[in-house]
Amino acid sequence: MRFQVHHATSSRKGIQLTMVILLLVSLFLSAVPVKASEEEGNSEKDGQDIYQKLKNGKRVQAEKTYVKPEQPTVYLTFDDGPSKLTGKVLDILKEEGVKATFFALGEQAKEHPDLVKRIVKEGHTLGNHSYNHVYNELYSDFQTFWDQIQSSEDVFADIADVRPQLVRAPGGTYTNFDSYYYYLMDQAGYTVVDWNVDSGDSKRLHVPASEIWQTVKASPLEHELTVLFHDGTGHESTVEVLPKVIAYYKNLGYAFAPLTTDVKPEQFRVGKSKWSRSMSAAHFQQLLKETQQYALAHGHLEPQKTKDELKNTDEQLVKKVASADEEVKSLAAQSALPLQIRLLEGSSFTLGPAEYQLRSNRIELPLRLLIEQIGGKVHWQEKTKTANAHYGVYDLEYDLPARTIRAYVLGNSVADYYLADMELLGGSIIVPLRKTVESLGGQITETVMEPDRREVSMTFRHLYMLRDNNSSLKNSLFAMAG
Repeated sequence: MRFQVHHATSSRKGIQLTMVILLLVSLFLSAVPVKASEEEGNSEKDGQDIYQKLKNGKRVQAEKTYVKPEQPTVYLTFDDGPSKLTGKVLDILKEEGVKATFFALGEQAKEHPDLVKRIVKEGHTLGNHSYNHVYNELYSDFQTFWDQIQSSEDVFADIADVRPQLVRAPGGTYTNFDSYYYYLMDQAGYTVVDWNVDSGDSKRLHVPASEIWQTVKASPLEHELTVLFHDGTGHESTVEVLPKVIAYYKNLGYAFAPLTTDVKPEQFRVGKSKWSRSMSAAHFQQLLKETQQYALAHGHLEPQKTKDELKNTDEQLVKKVASADEEVKSLAAQSALPLQIRLLEGSSFTLGPAEYQLRSNRIELPLRLLIEQIGGKVHWQEKTKTANAHYGVYDLEYDLPARTIRAYVLGNSVADYYLADMELLGGSIIVPLRKTVESLGGQITETVMEPDRREVSMTFRHLYMLRDNNSSLKNSLFAMAG
């Protein structure tokens, strides 16, 4: 009789646990951006409404919150580089203790990769200024402009492991951009930046330094000034006058800062386009989908978080992640050392010097090694050269021939990562540590690279810790429910 009572009690507990699991999974699925037909219908209708507004020349943009500096601030910006002059500009900025923003061309970045690395290493902001600066290509059709932005971004990512979200249109946006350009760039997660002080250093070839100086002095003063300079070939006068301009603003009480996405961007109004182009509704919908997917795939925009995630956010962890946002800047010329990886949940593992590599200022390692060490599984399909990595509620499908990663949450497709960072080396798929961890819902919270010690700390929120074994599953579900 005792056995029957105990058995009945266990059965009830098992049923209760099953109900908890089903309830939480259903709640999670309802928050994932999946495909209810009603939502798709509303989305399509919204897209048609937006298309009509843009077609009529109206700007449509999401509301954003910006941070206004207490002290009057100058944002020095340099376009068209890097070139042989960029090093001199960086020397001056370093001597003056000033940070600036460099809107670089992808074409030029490939010619001067060391200068791109130096810009990032010295704390300046790297912006995207298209690939080749050829107006009739960039403004004949948005698709071409978009392709060039992506091409340059891939160059910057390869050189310095950064994907700039700040974009400056060659020649500025006025009469070059229309409402479509602005809206689609916004949907792709970019911030387009013009200026409110034109130094005049590009009016013609070899503008004298004295003329640039007079133009800057004659410009109206505002609380925030975005100053247009150029560091491309032929702008020796800009280098000559730069110390004088910096001293001028310092004497007026201005601080200097690099542009970020938190700074309200200077943007020209939409003027009548001087380019002959058109945009069909079908092409607009195609571009809208492409730009939105690209934004999610490259971290420009984050998928909308569930209420449970927001509610359970650990404020101390957020602060720690923010303080560790700077990836290790110089990993070269260090002796071979083991790499210890710590999970804030308590476990850790160590990689031998031959099990990982340092390249382009980032840590790279075999996908299978990482996934299995954190408790996941990897399945390789030799015929198609694809790998499926499973961890908790996440699945990542690596397609080597197409260089694409498809991300799934609880079996539902949530994003495609185009031109993904991966390569096949010695029979193993090599991936960047930080980006892979973030794709699995985690965060790198601390990186230590010292002459005698290498450590990385990471964490995965409770929502992502649905393990394959029952005990871990129970703990994770109860953590979420509590």
